[in-house]
Amino acid sequence: MKIIPFRELPTGAKRLIIYYAIGEPSVVGFVIFNAYLFLMGYSPLYVGSIISGASLITALIPPFLGYLSDKKINAKYYLITSEILIGVSFLLYGFAQNEWWIFTGRVIFSSAMLFSFTYSVYEKELYPQEIMEDAYIWHWLIPSVAGMITYIAAFLYFSIFSSVDAVRIYYIVLGSLAPLFISYIYFALPNVPTYHPKEKIKIPRGLISVVFVYILSYLAAYFLYGITLDNIIINYFGSGIAIIVLLSFIESTFGFTSSTMKAHISKKYFPVMPYLAMSIIGIISFIIFLSHFFEFEGLALFIVLYSIIFLMWPLWHMSFKPLLQKRIPKEYRGTIFSSIQSLMRLIN
Repeated sequence: MKIIPFRELPTGAKRLIIYYAIGEPSVVGFVIFNAYLFLMGYSPLYVGSIISGASLITALIPPFLGYLSDKKINAKYYLITSEILIGVSFLLYGFAQNEWWIFTGRVIFSSAMLFSFTYSVYEKELYPQEIMEDAYIWHWLIPSVAGMITYIAAFLYFSIFSSVDAVRIYYIVLGSLAPLFISYIYFALPNVPTYHPKEKIKIPRGLISVVFVYILSYLAAYFLYGITLDNIIINYFGSGIAIIVLLSFIESTFGFTSSTMKAHISKKYFPVMPYLAMSIIGIISFIIFLSHFFEFEGLALFIVLYSIIFLMWPLWHMSFKPLLQKRIPKEYRGTIFSSIQSLMRLIN
């Protein structure tokens, strides 16, 4: 490999990457949420309304939380709060008696995601700037391996047990495991310092354009993943949750492939990678549209085309995220990342 070995990363960076890896079983809960509601008989419009409503209710809060993480609050406690809320939302999904349980669970889950900018705050603190490209490769590589193991197990589970009750059990089990994730955060992850700069903020050159591209790319991804993908698989092709999980397994496998590819490529080519990857994603998306327009689509072709997107998306992210991180002043990392998150919520 042309990157530094994992063992030579700072201890905090290694522990954060491991945290991402052990969290993969919970990611399955995110992945199957829309499909779970479709199987319960809810329409795509209703499911979309739940997601949008929960996001809008909480959309303007992140900048305030981000500002506090910069000036007063150890961001570790944001992660702990997020895990508590995710655990509660999963338990509500599992024990849901009607649509109000689901909506309440989604509002709580959306509240948990208010703190998701903390991941970027931690990365800013723990991934040294001089080796940030290397750190982001490991950031994808190791969680992808954990994802491959997790998703193949989940695929087998949902292939054998395809009922709504099987999904309920999964959510209840994952919700009950929240104390384990909370313990890891508390004992393994370092505290995040706060800053009190005396000078006014200076916007680094090129930051606004990089943030704009970042938001635009995630907006495009919103129409490639999530409810759009689940609706096509469940309601259009008539497949089950197992196929949704299979696609996630393919995504993890190709995430591993993508990060391995980048680890073996000369660093002089790194600057062009995010733009090359996003161009290929755009082309594949257009082919998916044409396959539907000219009626030659099929589940197998759909999976093949999405697999190419799964290969390109990690390559884009691990190449573009360092460009963004290096332009953000450490003293304002929470404020800026949380503001980006808030804007993306409103747009999505």
